[in-house]
Amino acid sequence: MTSRALIFGSSGQVGLALRAIAPASVDVIAHDLSETNICDESAVARTLDQVRPNIVINCAAFTAVDDAELRPDEAFSANAEAPGLIAAQAKHRGIRLVHISTDYVFDGQAHAPYVPAAEVGPINVYGATKLEGERRVLATSGENVVVRTAWVHSGTGTNFIKTCVRVLSKGIAMRVVDDQIGTPTRALHLARALWRIADRPSVGGLLHFTDAGVASWYDVATEVLAAMKAAGGAAETASVIPVGTQEVPRPARRPQFSVLDKRSSWNTIGYIPPHWREGVVASTSELISL
Repeated sequence: MTSRALIFGSSGQVGLALRAIAPASVDVIAHDLSETNICDESAVARTLDQVRPNIVINCAAFTAVDDAELRPDEAFSANAEAPGLIAAQAKHRGIRLVHISTDYVFDGQAHAPYVPAAEVGPINVYGATKLEGERRVLATSGENVVVRTAWVHSGTGTNFIKTCVRVLSKGIAMRVVDDQIGTPTRALHLARALWRIADRPSVGGLLHFTDAGVASWYDVATEVLAAMKAAGGAAETASVIPVGTQEVPRPARRPQFSVLDKRSSWNTIGYIPPHWREGVVASTSELISL
């Protein structure tokens, strides 16, 4: 196992999960924006020289999909330029980089899960900036790894599960789209995969990782409601109502189908995660116990 790992974006969902389950043999240095502004190349260089890590895991990103439409320059800086300059500075020092990307690099028009080599075609600013970021990371070094994931959730941070718990605990009827299809991924499961990648220096290039199974956002909300009822945490009047995407317009378009084919990546990583339902129930349980 690598002996010294620097995590950028360490206070986000994935960063916190990485820190929570870091192997005892790894010296983890956790940096968020207050420690290192990843959009500032001199700040990144200074941090790498001070920390001298064996590996950098970049979890930092501009992830507010709708806000990215209104602030494209900020999104591009964080999602495209920053990963590129981290990769350049890391390569100069012989440091491997693992970078997290997204299912939103695809247009959502496929009818079968996207393999890593599938044609990309983002339909919103977030996806376009993340795609440019992964291109820069991979172009810098063949030792770097880009891990595309999807619908990340946990008992911390901002995510769809947290929104469901907040709304359903008030007994509100929640309208949720049932025609956007993907796979929820528990941050803890993604963190396990990332530590396995860190332990495999021969692994490089583009990987896909999500939990197992396929779901719509409606399926996810329904599972959250069931878990809340089982734990006595849902108001009696709470319900989930399926609606089409056209009924809940948002600033950013979403892919209708963004299921990732991760079978080969699971084999490469050496870890097959649980079904998405197990992860959703776990995150729900954490949230209702707060």
